Amino acid sequence: VDYVFNQVARESQFQNANRLTTTLDGRLQRAGQDILDKQVANLKTRNVHNGALLVVDHVTNDVIAWAVAGSEDSGAPGVLIDAVTTPRQPGSTLKPFVYAMALEKDWTASTLIDDAPLAEWVGAGLHSYHNYSRSFYGKVTVREALGNSLNIPAVKALQFVGVEPFIDRLHRLGIDSLREHPSFYGDGLALGNGEVTLLELVSAYSVLARGGVNRPLSVFKREDAPEKQRVFSPE
Repeated sequence: VDYVFNQVARESQFQNANRLTTTLDGRLQRAGQDILDKQVANLKTRNVHNGALLVVDHVTNDVIAWAVAGSEDSGAPGVLIDAVTTPRQPGSTLKPFVYAMALEKDWTASTLIDDAPLAEWVGAGLHSYHNYSRSFYGKVTVREALGNSLNIPAVKALQFVGVEPFIDRLHRLGIDSLREHPSFYGDGLALGNGEVTLLELVSAYSVLARGGVNRPLSVFKREDAPEKQRVFSPE
């Protein structure tokens, strides 16, 4: 509801409407809320008290479920924050977009990347990158690197495409939260050191589902077709 009110304030076509119909699907909304509540409850012993879920129909680009979980009596901070629209570090979820740009620059799924120790100066210190497994795997293909979410190959892929062009592409994907200078993020952006919202992330992934075409997500039933923008080639 907060998001809808903010959208109404920005779009004059809705300001004088007596009634607004959202795109939410009541059945899916209830099911999504139930799934999310149960999952957060199951993770309570791991000190997880909050969660969010966003479901989008990538054909129509309608938001059909928007759920937030967090008990006010849990004692956890931020239980009243809408985690769909609150920026957070996205971890490895930006890696597919790094590799998509590398594929545009003549890499293929079989291109070899050396998964070997890698360190860079960050600020006044030396930062050593490592994989989640704390192991190095030597020569790996792009397919293997992305499929196994390896960190060092992703950093090398970002070095290949460039941080500034990558941020520009993320903006075209609908991720607007990354507004600092490219040097602020550096190569660590491939591993999610910037903050984005779940809403932006879902919007970006819908571009992959749509074969590279970006259309703004919609929370209102509307007759006009949203503007399309090609961000990636279908290939």
